[in-house]
Amino acid sequence: MELSAAFSTSLSRRPLPELIAERIVAAIAAGVLAPGDRLPSEPQLAKQMSVGRGSLREALAKLQDAGVVEVIRGRGAFVREPPTDDSRMRFALWSRAESARVTQLLEARVGLESTAAGLACERADPADLTSLAAACADHEEAHRTGDLAAMVVTDEEFHRRLVACAHNDVVADLYRTLTPGLKEFRRQLLSREGAERRSTHDHARIVAAVTEKNYDAARKGVIAHLWPMYSEMVAAAAGGDYTPGYDGAEIFIG
Repeated sequence: MELSAAFSTSLSRRPLPELIAERIVAAIAAGVLAPGDRLPSEPQLAKQMSVGRGSLREALAKLQDAGVVEVIRGRGAFVREPPTDDSRMRFALWSRAESARVTQLLEARVGLESTAAGLACERADPADLTSLAAACADHEEAHRTGDLAAMVVTDEEFHRRLVACAHNDVVADLYRTLTPGLKEFRRQLLSREGAERRSTHDHARIVAAVTEKNYDAARKGVIAHLWPMYSEMVAAAAGGDYTPGYDGAEIFIG
């Protein structure tokens, strides 16, 4: 099986075995390799990836420890079913299956929510701001307790209240149609490493911008919160690694 295309991304200065392992995981996520498939022989794979056999062996050992591959002496390395506790692999495989549908929902969400945030700066009354701040605090508490179901519910509620602050029934109705289709996306993202820092920090910034009636900061705060999630899913679906940035976000930033 020829895997050179799957490993075409240039390697950075991070530890080489770690990068090799990530490329193999990316190939599995992209469907180049499926559970039960045998990886190319060690010399073939080292040549395809332009790496030394020592680094490759270390990478395969890491993947075997993680339950991603099984190395059988005399037969080679085989792809295993993804372990249920590997959030990165689980997210990559889910993204690949759901990308076409969910990315369209996310594009609509970024447009609606950034518009709502701007309107909220002009229209939110003191009761709205109190409700939004309370939703932010509820989400932080859900993260502190580690309750994933509560994280999903409180995240959904925070964003619903932000849209409600706009006092635009059409925007609210349109946004409401997106919510059910994004529930599993929320669950996948909130179960990943770094979700607490990203989610709670961004929510607090959005609350502050709306409270201060800073239209530009509120809109950009929403986009800065949502766009990396969108980009992360697109990258995972393509079998690659997410690179932080806002390529394409200028569509919404203006």
